[in-house]
Amino acid sequence: MATGSERLELQEGVDAFDKAAKDSGDSGELLIVELQNLEDATVSLESSFQGAGAQAFRSFINRVNECQGQVIEALSLINVGQGELYKAYNIQEQTELDDARAKEQGAELSW
Repeated sequence: MATGSERLELQEGVDAFDKAAKDSGDSGELLIVELQNLEDATVSLESSFQGAGAQAFRSFINRVNECQGQVIEALSLINVGQGELYKAYNIQEQTELDDARAKEQGAELSW
């Protein structure tokens, strides 16, 4: 059983991971909204271009869409990485607690 101070340290770690996940999620959502705003603001201009200008404009819109997809993919990978880091943190914390208890009881350590 974890002591009060051990639980506090674990909770502080969990809180840090929760805050990081929330902050990166919020920032990611804002970035996606801004990319969508850019696309929305420029799409209305499409009819004002003709010929090569229209082709360049469509190319620009396609690039914006590609960038938006890349941003979404990158944000997804960040979330996966945060989840893996959180999992590794919990495993490490539990191992340290188990080893400390084992040491107190004179047992061998897990490593």
